Formats: sequence, structure tokens, C-alpha cells
Amino acid sequence: MNDLKITISRFTPSLDDTPHTQTYDVPVDGTISVLQAIRRIHRALDGTLSFRNCDCRRGVCGLCSMMIDGKRRLACMCVAEDGMSIAPPPNRVVLKDLVFDLD
Repeated sequence: MNDLKITISRFTPSLDDTPHTQTYDVPVDGTISVLQAIRRIHRALDGTLSFRNCDCRRGVCGLCSMMIDGKRRLACMCVAEDGMSIAPPPNRVVLKDLVFDLD
């Protein structure tokens, strides 16, 4: 089993003045998607991490749209890699961490 270092933007508007980042060592066995890595972080490492737990996993709904290594991508369709960074899209109002306003 290997660990992937993944850095995620964290922000709670009611508590934080500006976003900050947090790095996690995510244990993996094989290849996983970014969405699976985020789920693993939430389930096993940090239950306070907020994200949309969408289930289409086919690149259809777009609810898992994120900035992954500086590019807008779908977390369900992108392979998790060591050293990657994840943030919400830049043109959306962040409600908490990776959850943004859909309007």
C-alpha cells in the first residue's frame, strides 16, 4: 500500500478570513479517482472535509467539478496522483471547503 500526498483547499466562510490548504497522506492500493481519494480522506482521515458526494461517476452531472492541479476537471474522471492539489472552481461562491454555490 502506498500513500499519496494530496493538498486540499479548506475554507469555512463563517470561521475563516481566507482559504488555507491542508495536506493529507492518503493510503491507496492501486489506482483511484480523485473523488474516491476525497471520499477516503473524509471517511478515514478528516470527517470535517466538505464536498459534494455525487454518484454519477461518468462525467455527466458535473457536480464534482474542481480545480485539480490548476485545471478545471471532474473529480470522478481524474486519476489521483501524488502531490496533486484540489480546490473549488474560481468563479463560484464557496459554501465550505470544496462545496460551492450552484447558482
